Amino acid sequence: MNEDIIIALDLSTKNSGWSIFKNDQLIAHNVINAGSSNLFRRIDKMIIEIRKLLDDYKPTKAIIEEVLPEDVNHNQKVFKALIYLQAFVMHLMDEYNLETELVVVSHWRKCCGIKTGAGINRTSLKPKDIQFVRKMYNLQVGDDEADAICIGWAATHKSIPIQEDEVIKDEYGFEFA
Repeated sequence: MNEDIIIALDLSTKNSGWSIFKNDQLIAHNVINAGSSNLFRRIDKMIIEIRKLLDDYKPTKAIIEEVLPEDVNHNQKVFKALIYLQAFVMHLMDEYNLETELVVVSHWRKCCGIKTGAGINRTSLKPKDIQFVRKMYNLQVGDDEADAICIGWAATHKSIPIQEDEVIKDEYGFEFA
C-alpha cells in the first residue's frame, strides 16, 4: 500500500508553520524561525529547514498557502517578500519532483468550518485557527503552526467538521461564532 504523505506550509519569511500528514493523520508539526534582518538570509534559512523536512519525511505532495495581496493589506514590501519565498519553495518542490498545490486561505478555513468574509478581519480568525487545532488534536500551538495544521487537515479531509452556528470558546471563555 502506498502511503500518502503531505507537507503543509504556512509560509512567512520570519516564522513558517509546517505540518506533516501521513494518509489523513497528523504525524508532525512545528514552526521554522528565521531571525535575520536580511530577507534573503531568512529565505535561505526557510529553504534549508524545509529541505530537511523533505529529506526526513519524504512527502508525496505539498500544500502551500497561496500569497495574495489582500492577505497582507496590499503592503507591497511584505507581498514581494512572501512571493520571493513562495517562488524559492516552489522551486525546491520542483527539485524534489513533488506535486504541489497552492490553496487560498479562505478555502482551507472553509474546509475547517471557520467562517470568513466581509466584516471578519484576519486578527479575529487566528484564535479560531488555534481553537480548531485544540478541538481536533488537543494541541496548544501558536497561530503559524495552527495554520499549517489546518491547511494539512483541509487537504486530507476536505470536509467541514464544525457547524457554522456552533459557538467555539477559547481558553479564557471568549466565544467565537
